Amino acid sequence: MSRTLRRLVPLTLGLGLLLAWAIGWADLARSTSGNRFAHKAAPFRVVVLGFDGVDPDIVREHLASLPAVARLARNDSRDPAGPAYLSCRTTNPPESPVAWATFATGRNPGGHGIFDFVRRDPSSETPYQPLNGMVDKIPPLFGPLDLPLRPPAAVNLLSGDTFWECVAKGGYRVSVLRMPLTFPAELPRGGELLCGLGVPDLRGTNGSYTLFAAGINAWMGDTVFGGRHIKLYPRHGDAFAQLEGPIDPRPSARGKKLEVPIVFRFENEAAVVTLPGEPPVTLTRDRFSRWMRVHFTAGPFVNLHGLVRFLLLRTGTDAAIYASPIQIAPHAPPVPISAPFDFAGTLAQRLGPMKTAGWPEDTFAANDRVLGDVHVYRDIEDTYRSDERLLLDRLDHSGAALVSMVFTAQDRMSHLFWRWRDPRHPLYDEGTRAAFRAQTGVEDPILESYRWMDETIRAVLARLAPNDLLLVVSDHGFHSWRMGVNLNTWLAENGYLTPAHPGQADASRTLAQFFRLTAETSHIDWGRTRAYALGLGQIYLNLEGREPGGTVDPADAKALAEEIAAKLRALRSPEGEPVMKQVYIGSGIWRGERMGEAPELQCAFASGYRVSWQTALLGMPSKVFEENDYPWSGDHCSNDAEETAGILLSNWALGPGVSPGLEDIAPTVCALFGLAPPRGCDGRAFALLPPAAQSARR
Repeated sequence: MSRTLRRLVPLTLGLGLLLAWAIGWADLARSTSGNRFAHKAAPFRVVVLGFDGVDPDIVREHLASLPAVARLARNDSRDPAGPAYLSCRTTNPPESPVAWATFATGRNPGGHGIFDFVRRDPSSETPYQPLNGMVDKIPPLFGPLDLPLRPPAAVNLLSGDTFWECVAKGGYRVSVLRMPLTFPAELPRGGELLCGLGVPDLRGTNGSYTLFAAGINAWMGDTVFGGRHIKLYPRHGDAFAQLEGPIDPRPSARGKKLEVPIVFRFENEAAVVTLPGEPPVTLTRDRFSRWMRVHFTAGPFVNLHGLVRFLLLRTGTDAAIYASPIQIAPHAPPVPISAPFDFAGTLAQRLGPMKTAGWPEDTFAANDRVLGDVHVYRDIEDTYRSDERLLLDRLDHSGAALVSMVFTAQDRMSHLFWRWRDPRHPLYDEGTRAAFRAQTGVEDPILESYRWMDETIRAVLARLAPNDLLLVVSDHGFHSWRMGVNLNTWLAENGYLTPAHPGQADASRTLAQFFRLTAETSHIDWGRTRAYALGLGQIYLNLEGREPGGTVDPADAKALAEEIAAKLRALRSPEGEPVMKQVYIGSGIWRGERMGEAPELQCAFASGYRVSWQTALLGMPSKVFEENDYPWSGDHCSNDAEETAGILLSNWALGPGVSPGLEDIAPTVCALFGLAPPRGCDGRAFALLPPAAQSARR
């Protein structure tokens, strides 16, 4: 080979790699640019606020202490004397991702394709593996010498146009904040978007925290709900450890985790934490620290930036420090969490550090009993107030004709504190409630979060012009959850599922396994199994031609589904109570282009019951029933939609005969801007009477 050729080969290779790298990053920039263009002037502003998990019965019960909500409730043209239209139909199932997808697109689950937090892909290498039901991840691509050729990416699994996309394409400026199912961010026609539910933390999970602990009871390993325990060995007051970050994406790393050193110094009743490149932060017991920057390096080309904060739980020989889930740093996200791409960073610069994960509250640490009631309450309140500042800032400064945002505090508070509303719950305890009240001054944390909502509504109304429209929507209500039901165990006991190792205990699955795609599937003999449960109430038939190990002839599927449904409807608890309110045949409740992904059965549990955590990840514990002794004591995900409605309120009156559902929100918002409903929409626009029309009617 000539000297010239020897020089040209590496040069050509280098230019090719550089071109591939540039194309990958240019594609990312184009998809999140939020290109600016001349916007139309709207005759009035539309503000659509979502409050996850607000229950109409609680609102009615406490309406007197919610003055802003009561003011909106009086706008019903059908019954001016009372709050007659607090109820809004939810989706089946009444799960947050499913419901907010319908809210956004006007489609039912068979059309938008979001059936659950969890899904499976029968065509994958592990066809029964539990997968993320909202987002599909595409790992980065590396070339020779670990040179990055393509950044990491994600695919939004939602089908259909959203109402804010329609409004933006119609020429109006939009501001969309913390909206579920918008990750990765894309808003090419202008405006601004900050993604919500679906955005991972920096580790690629839904909220994995770390507990650093010393003493004889400390241990190393992962918890069921995604926590990581790391044992400390303090000497002379100092303890050295590693803060684990995401998986190293380089092929040469072979799946090892990226880490940064962390130092703790314990001083009497306080502690000091030090991270590389950050000034030391003093920790006060039971108080969250400020946010600290942390960055993980994967070679000379890849730096991943995050935010983390700490909480000193204990000092002494059993010292313990909690590290929050590591948030994607808004100023340097490796994936598009906002549009324009720098919008999240601009917001953080204006308003201060903020959480970016789509599940922002530290609920999993509460379920693992690492955080106590007061800790998690303060975390939820802090998160809510940060989001409230964000909303009011964009109302004041965005100039958008449409502003829409979803708050999640009410849902999280209800999940964790419903046990204090239900004397029959296993964790109902007046003593712990009294201790909480003594430390916080709060009698009912769920009602307190509703008061926050009321304050926000009042602040928003104060910013609206006389003709501006406010819609307040909740995606679902709530129920107590006293007993979990292991559906796969029931299927095995009734001959529909065959364990691969009869009599052998099934190991517990963890959220860490779910996000690493390592949850076990070989515990089931697929060649002799006809049905299996996955997700929060879904049952799939093991169909020939769909699942690789399919055993059920499609011609027999309908009869088999109806047989299983009938037996489940007759299921009784050990106390003799009905467990199911209803069991639905999937083809009878959904329709649309994504029905090929739908489960054959959707279980709707009676109040007090829910599918177990292990069932969601294909688990099969030894018993069908298990007492729910977790703080996560309220739920809705696998309850009956007919009993789990949300709310809908407005400062404009609803027209006569309106019975709103989540599917009606998208076409209604589009109609307010004189636009056609989103493509494939199932809902219909309902009448709203502006103040002038209301005055004329009176």
